[in-house]
Amino acid sequence: MSKIGIMGGTFNPIHNGHLVIAKNAKEQFGLDKVMFITSGNPPHKQGEKILDAQIRHKMVCIAIDGYADFELCDYEVKKEDYSYTADTLAYLKEQNKEDELFLIIGADSLHNLKTWHKPEDICKLCTLLVYSREGYDINKDCEEVKKEYHCTPRIIKATYIDISSTEIRNLLYNKKDVSQLMPDAVLQLITRNDLYLPDEGTIEERIKKRLRPDRFCHSEGVAKKATELANIFGVDKEKAYLAGIAHDCAKNIPYEKMMAKCADYDVELDEDERNNPGLIHAKLGEKVAKIELGITDKEILKAIKWHTLGYPGMGNLEKIIYVADMIEENRNFLGVDGLRAIAQENLDRAVAACAKATIDFNTAKNIKVHPMAYKVFEWFMKNE
Repeated sequence: MSKIGIMGGTFNPIHNGHLVIAKNAKEQFGLDKVMFITSGNPPHKQGEKILDAQIRHKMVCIAIDGYADFELCDYEVKKEDYSYTADTLAYLKEQNKEDELFLIIGADSLHNLKTWHKPEDICKLCTLLVYSREGYDINKDCEEVKKEYHCTPRIIKATYIDISSTEIRNLLYNKKDVSQLMPDAVLQLITRNDLYLPDEGTIEERIKKRLRPDRFCHSEGVAKKATELANIFGVDKEKAYLAGIAHDCAKNIPYEKMMAKCADYDVELDEDERNNPGLIHAKLGEKVAKIELGITDKEILKAIKWHTLGYPGMGNLEKIIYVADMIEENRNFLGVDGLRAIAQENLDRAVAACAKATIDFNTAKNIKVHPMAYKVFEWFMKNE
């Protein structure tokens, strides 16, 4: 039988206080390991701006690297619905039937335990290990929880650590030094990607700052054409506009920074993409749009991701951005008018024609054609 500590949290971002608390809990209660669980969609944080779960999870991964008895669990990050502690504990107990679970929480969480989802189940599934938070009578709350739920919370003996993720976010927002409050590697990731900085202006204004004038002009053209095609083919026009204006949001990032972001955001690239910088921005753009611009609509994000390569069986919004990217009003190449005419009549045929145009262009320039272009052409020719 093992004793497993559970350190759950939003970790927005993770900081040294989390690590010290986990270390003290492990040593004091003889835990065999501490499992860090990043909240994917915490119900108590609805309405708050929270960084995307995958990048928060990545920061936790970086923070605990080197701690032999700290482990990462992505159970809540992968969940589509709300992340309830009671459900997570039930899952972990099912996976570790013979082991004893210890949930590490703050005095604030203990004080508010009655407001949590299924608090009685939480108390049955684990032992509560509680650390001090300023403003809470931890001993009084332990007695009340013991009386209400017939369990005995245990207090982690550790010096009160006056660090909070909220404070760190405020410091980062105001460009203050936080180097003593969090692991250096986590701070480097945050700094590299300009996370937790103020969002100034509309989506359009923020994208405009990221792109060269000619590239933003192209994005405006794609947004306009995408809206037009959405109106023809019965697709949500607002989604089409936003996908169009944001589709190239990662286009003007320098190559080295682009590759660093791909590593930070876990962007998977095939060999052809790695060897062709012009292809990288689409998949990276999906992550940039989600993490840095706060776009959460899955259809829009997929349209951004696949606007360059496409794939067999794309949805209508994806097809529209794929086609609009090639035929928007600023494009001027031999044959573009023919593509525009096809796009007014048949979206699938337009995808096939655009794929064929891409193949022909790259072949004429002696540029290696990505295999997906042939797959897209063949699939949409057969299915249009």
